Amino acid sequence: MRNKLLLCSVLILIFILTGCTGNDPDKNKKEKIDTKKVQEMSAYIGSEACISCHTETGQGFTMTSHANIFKPLDQYNLNWDQKVVIWDDANKENPAEKEINLKNSYGVMMDHYVVAKVDGFTKDLYRVAALEKTDQGFKIEAVSLKDYNSDNNQDWGAKAYTCADCHSPGLVAEGQGIKNLDAGISCETCHGPGSIHAQTKKKEAIDINEDACISCHTLGQPTEAKNGETLIAQNHYGTRNWFASDHYTSGYVNCLNCHTSHEVNVEGIMLNGTFEENCAKCHKGETFNIDEIMWKNPSDPYNHITRDHSFGAFSYDKLGDNPETKEIEITDLTTVRKLKSLMKDIK
Repeated sequence: MRNKLLLCSVLILIFILTGCTGNDPDKNKKEKIDTKKVQEMSAYIGSEACISCHTETGQGFTMTSHANIFKPLDQYNLNWDQKVVIWDDANKENPAEKEINLKNSYGVMMDHYVVAKVDGFTKDLYRVAALEKTDQGFKIEAVSLKDYNSDNNQDWGAKAYTCADCHSPGLVAEGQGIKNLDAGISCETCHGPGSIHAQTKKKEAIDINEDACISCHTLGQPTEAKNGETLIAQNHYGTRNWFASDHYTSGYVNCLNCHTSHEVNVEGIMLNGTFEENCAKCHKGETFNIDEIMWKNPSDPYNHITRDHSFGAFSYDKLGDNPETKEIEITDLTTVRKLKSLMKDIK
């Protein structure tokens, strides 16, 4: 019965998407498709189904950092069949102890954190081990070493996997009962469920905009410090100060004008060509010093070096970050006033 209802829903939506032109005097007029509504009615079909048609796109995607953000255990030449006793570092008051086998982990994030579900712990997902790069490859070590049971010995701690929403959205979806998604970033992570697109071949059924990018790569809008005078920089894999750029405020340029999530350029970066080629699309004949207009942030507390996206609105020395503070604080008051004036216009 359930399959019949799903088939009926798909057939109805196919009718909506393709349209009935028999009584339409302007049968060549293209109907606008409500992508959000289509995706609400769609089901996830998995990346393999997408790549079966979009083979070239799939091959290009495998080269991107998105595709390699979360890897299965079998991509590492390590002995995963080993038991370790770990403690729940997320439970500060009464941490529980548990023995697990690393071979039951979901995979590895960014060649560093081994992620698993630990039954009985307070959070859904945990970083149960870490990988350290060596001359021979990788070795397995603890994420945290602490005397959890006060016996004067260092115990192996497991920390909550707080990066999951962006680094492993497929695992988050699985926890919500959604199937067929890869653990890391996959086609449907950005495009949404693809069952109706697979039936109708309508591009609009999986069309995306820059909201799909901004959900993880935040605008880099700083927040006001407790003192009410300075600002706290937002750097964590964001697009630092993008909201302050003429590109953003003009409304004519978005992430996808310059970036592609389907392939990398000759420098291994997810751009539509080189930096110069991207700029030349609109700024023909002009030359730019990328390191000046898109400086790298040396004070990122997570050591994620993201280029500034204000495109000259701010230089690093004028921004005035104070790397000595626990949070990266913007202390240059002239810049703070300018940033605050811009932030008023941000919804």
